[in-house]
Amino acid sequence: MYRRSRTVLSCAWFIAFLICATGAVLIYRNQSASADQTGAPIRPVGKRRNLSLQPEAFKLSRLLGNRFTASNLSSATIVGTLTTRDAEQNVNITRQQTPTGEDVVIGLAGEAETLAWNNQGTKAAGSMPDEAQQTLIERVVLDNPDQFVLAQLRGAIYYTVAHNVRDNAGGSDNYSGPLWDVVRVEEPQDEGARRLLSNSHFYYINVQTGLIDKIVSELKGETIEANIVQWSDQMGEKLPSHIVWKRGNETVQEFRLLSVSFQPQQ
Repeated sequence: MYRRSRTVLSCAWFIAFLICATGAVLIYRNQSASADQTGAPIRPVGKRRNLSLQPEAFKLSRLLGNRFTASNLSSATIVGTLTTRDAEQNVNITRQQTPTGEDVVIGLAGEAETLAWNNQGTKAAGSMPDEAQQTLIERVVLDNPDQFVLAQLRGAIYYTVAHNVRDNAGGSDNYSGPLWDVVRVEEPQDEGARRLLSNSHFYYINVQTGLIDKIVSELKGETIEANIVQWSDQMGEKLPSHIVWKRGNETVQEFRLLSVSFQPQQ
């Protein structure tokens, strides 16, 4: 009698367990179906990104606007003029944020080829760019505050080099010029990583405004300085409206913003 009771009790427990497990599965499926029907976003595996790994970059991202939030991977179409030693051309730049960085397409007026950048490399109309095109792509893409924020997604290394740095005329006791925190961003050196003409950049962050005043890099042993002369606030988004690139005292390139529009990710 005792054995029979124990057997019956065990069967009852097993049946109860099966009923509970089946109910849990049905509830999970119903919840998933409801989420799909209401259009609630389901984040794909591997699509999460973290822009707070580097404190200085995260701080700047919040200051620049809402375009870096995970739910707002917007596309910016930037129209301006790009002046080099040869000529002045209208330029159309599209910066599309992605979970791993951004895709950039550069179109120059009068040029049949478009220039492109993404995490896999640079292209000119689908092929490898020549050195002049590569230089232009890197200047437009990397000498930009957005890349200071996004470089961490591809494994770039950030070093805070110095705090409260003065400019070259900062020796006076009554100095009233800008003070900068200088952060070096170095591209990853993993096997198979892209080869860049300028592998590291020094970003000069204005202590008072929190914005980047200039970006310094090296090209073929020469120092290139991108000075952000003016910032613009467009629909709550801050971005450079005037950038001047110098090599020593020589101006080698200049960008002026004409208009910008933002489109949400499709």
